[in-house]
Amino acid sequence: MYDLIIIGTGPIGAGAARHASATGANVAIIGPTEPHRASHTVWSSHYDAARLTHRSARNVQLAQYALEAITNYRAIEAQSGIPFYTPCGTLSLSHDLGEFSYTAQRTAIEQALDFRYVDYTPTTITHAFPMLSGDLGYHGVYDGPPSGYIAPRAMVAAQLTCAQHQGATIIRDIVTQLTPQHDGVTVTTHDGLTLHAQRVIVAAGAYSGLCGLLPTPVPHTIKSETVTLGRVSAATAARMADMPSMMVDCVSEVISDAYLTPPLQYPDGEWYFKLGSNSIHDLFFDTLPALQHWIKNGDMDATHHAQIALLKQLFAGVEWLDFTSLPCVITRTPDGVPSISNVHPRVTAVVGCNGSLAKSGDTIGRVAVEFV
Repeated sequence: MYDLIIIGTGPIGAGAARHASATGANVAIIGPTEPHRASHTVWSSHYDAARLTHRSARNVQLAQYALEAITNYRAIEAQSGIPFYTPCGTLSLSHDLGEFSYTAQRTAIEQALDFRYVDYTPTTITHAFPMLSGDLGYHGVYDGPPSGYIAPRAMVAAQLTCAQHQGATIIRDIVTQLTPQHDGVTVTTHDGLTLHAQRVIVAAGAYSGLCGLLPTPVPHTIKSETVTLGRVSAATAARMADMPSMMVDCVSEVISDAYLTPPLQYPDGEWYFKLGSNSIHDLFFDTLPALQHWIKNGDMDATHHAQIALLKQLFAGVEWLDFTSLPCVITRTPDGVPSISNVHPRVTAVVGCNGSLAKSGDTIGRVAVEFV
């Protein structure tokens, strides 16, 4: 019998495995290998090359989660031998910084984390960041290094490697049933394994509820998101090497709360900007088939065109080779903070990355282990 089984090998589950195994506990973590998108049963948003990491947040608690995780990145890289972190800074753009969700709490965050943002006017911002178009009209707030971006695939691999070095067992399978009992929890998998543990942490994102893994429901919603990849040449990417990650309070009838990364080299060898956002065309899912249909066949054209327009507006001097749209999924809680709760005396559920907390998975995993 394991002391702890963790269901879900994403950023939070992998973080929980790293922290739990460091205590000497007998830990197993269960989750599938990355599938082909068209044939997936379980898909994860961390199957990606880039995700923002920054201290800017909607409240102080989330900023503290992020800073703790950022502070641990280099140690995780060193222990695992897997690099995943680039501290290039993060720039927030808005016509009204006091109303933008990522800058409205700046004073409280500066005080709590003991640092200061750098402010830019529409006139001075293009001098500091010459890759931007000159007539945007945005004010800027710069959250310098240690903010930047992570490679989430690599970060999860690094966390799991650390956990494995500390004695954790990694089981590449899909959990199909969780049965709590008075003396432990029985976990059954797609491949026919039956495992037993004293306690279980469920950290399977949107699939926690849709696959019936929560003995007691946790309030949350599951929302679609569209991502656009803008392909550029290696020469263009080199010219943009000093670009920070960005969050944009864009003026659009279709999209809002956009984020984007500098051009990065993806596994296919090509260089891409990545931009994601909320959209008036976003969908909400309450069944597994509906979510699976979106990941495989979702119609993203309306949102995709608005995202392309924003990329072209922000970077007027860039020669774009082509654009590709991809589906993503976000799990949200009512208060925007991850829910960590006991859904049974032996089962703890972690629900709600809220579209911005993959970067903080190691911290949230620690909190979940301590909650157990």
